[in-house]
Amino acid sequence: MESPNPLPLVKCLPSSEASRDLAVNLAYVLRVGDLLLFTGGIGSGKTTFIQGLAKGLDVKERVTSPSFILQAVYESGRIPLSHVDLYRLTTNEEIEDFGFEDYLESTVTAVEWADRYSRFQPPCLRLNFEFGPLEDERILTVMPDGGDWLERLALIFREDGA
Repeated sequence: MESPNPLPLVKCLPSSEASRDLAVNLAYVLRVGDLLLFTGGIGSGKTTFIQGLAKGLDVKERVTSPSFILQAVYESGRIPLSHVDLYRLTTNEEIEDFGFEDYLESTVTAVEWADRYSRFQPPCLRLNFEFGPLEDERILTVMPDGGDWLERLALIFREDGA
């Protein structure tokens, strides 16, 4: 029986390359309508990971943080990617006003600074990045929230913690 509150998966990423590689692997289990919620401080690796997702989705365009435009939609991949950055917004109403929800059902949606919005609903995958003890190291905590995320993540994360 599935636990209603699964333990988070914690992964040490020794480099930005390791982060991108894990993201490429995650991209292989993504589907249209998936919602990925990213949290973590400035420079913690959110955009780097999303660049890896884009690579795994075969996005042809260069992916950068949409901090000033709030949202970029990449349609060149096998699944469209909506990349949202909520850093400059402060209220739920501001976030809803720019219309990122218009793409939730037709893309994979990756939201940076997701903790700035309190109305996200499951199913979603929550990914938190923290700085590790070494300069390039990041600690990624992955928390599935509803849906079949546990089954899909099992295809990526081996039992030995890899």
